[in-house]
Amino acid sequence: MSFLVTARKYRPSTFSEVVAQGHVIHTLLNSIALGRIAHAYLFSGPRGVGKTTTARIFAKAINCPNAVDGEPCNTCDTCVEISQGRCIDVVEIDGASNNGVEQVRTIRDSVRYTPSRDKYKMYIIDEVHMLTKGAFNALLKTLEEPPAHALFIFATTEPHKLPPTVISRCQRYDFRRIAIEDIVAQLRHICEQEGIDAEENALYTIARRGDGSMRDSESIFDQVVAYSGSSLTYETVREVLHIVDQDTFFRVTDLILTSDTRGGFLLADEVVMSGYDTQDFLAGLEEHFRNLLVVRSTGETRLIEAPEEMRNRYAAVAERFSEGDLLRLLRMTSNAMQALRFSAQPRLRFEVTLIDMIKLDSTVEISTLLSGMSGGPVTTAAVPQRNAAAAGAGPQRNVASGGIASTGTVATSVVKEQLRSAERSYKQALDAFGGSTPSQTSIPPPSTVGSAVSVSAMQAPAVAPVPAPAIQDIPPHPIVQMLIDGLDAVVLPGTK
Repeated sequence: MSFLVTARKYRPSTFSEVVAQGHVIHTLLNSIALGRIAHAYLFSGPRGVGKTTTARIFAKAINCPNAVDGEPCNTCDTCVEISQGRCIDVVEIDGASNNGVEQVRTIRDSVRYTPSRDKYKMYIIDEVHMLTKGAFNALLKTLEEPPAHALFIFATTEPHKLPPTVISRCQRYDFRRIAIEDIVAQLRHICEQEGIDAEENALYTIARRGDGSMRDSESIFDQVVAYSGSSLTYETVREVLHIVDQDTFFRVTDLILTSDTRGGFLLADEVVMSGYDTQDFLAGLEEHFRNLLVVRSTGETRLIEAPEEMRNRYAAVAERFSEGDLLRLLRMTSNAMQALRFSAQPRLRFEVTLIDMIKLDSTVEISTLLSGMSGGPVTTAAVPQRNAAAAGAGPQRNVASGGIASTGTVATSVVKEQLRSAERSYKQALDAFGGSTPSQTSIPPPSTVGSAVSVSAMQAPAVAPVPAPAIQDIPPHPIVQMLIDGLDAVVLPGTK
């Protein structure tokens, strides 16, 4: 017997075997049980999620004489012929190669004749969006008022290309992208049936490469098994598919935490010399930062499509970053992917991107800076501290807050109050200096503005001192005034 690919061998033959499309299956089973069979259906959704397979099962279910609770028996002549694609009363048409008016006219002429054996005469048109405008127009009248024995099922990945007049004549069912966990469960079942020993991380890698398509994942599975035989490991999958190891992305975050520019150049050289596409690398890095952001923002690892061990690793690393910095890294990665497409020197652009990430300045909250001007305590919540031990391996960052924090979260009223406090400290310092203007006297740095100033410790001036003006008459510090004026015109995020 010739080899049969996994996507065909394990193709669902009953409704219960269809993966991750329960909303569609439940509706179809109820319609069969209640006898509410429509004359036209539209199955839309991504590739490889079961649209055509469900159409075949539905054709068997409504024509099978031995159906039980809406499930076909798969043993009668009708079921066998439909499964093998040779049933006279169930016609499958490829819309890409039969998209002209003449082909549709043939369907229109044949639909008038009753089925030769079965209850319904069905037409399954795959990739229906490929039909021409004339072909759709020729089909409209038949689609609206078909014979009682005729039934149409359209399958497409691009429903937006169908005319609204066609969509309005069909019951539309949107098939969902299959979750990674569901694909992994199906691949695990296949491995058990085929006697293949597979690592969990290997199955997750295959499922991620399948991008929500069961058919694509099963095709990749066949490719990897053809290389490795009965033992399926993560290293084998990575070698066959030539994908970047997840450890490499964690190395990037370690380099960012330690500001190791030397390590950045060495990593860039390793990626390029290994033959990896820099666009694919940045795409994987973007997903890596996304996972960190999800964990950092929600504290939930279940939102990450990865094995349990990898989820725990993400949770540990996310603690060392803040949401603001991860968002900036995501934007940098996305912009770099766009720039890389038009760059005459892609390697240089890739290296610069990595170094920019490594030298990324940490963000601090406005209140943290203002607290230094007023001499008061920091009013923001504590932010995660970067690994001090790791930071010793590379250049130390000058981070005012000791970590990374998002900006623009402080209420405007709070900021203004701290600015006024800083202004009062400034005027008190001027009064202690005898009312000198900023141009005449050097003012202590902001960190010492809030401290008391001893007049006796200062040298008496050679000339008679000018009487100090009242504190309220002293003009405010230009910088403080600029900030206050700016707050009147700007509404910070999170404030009204």
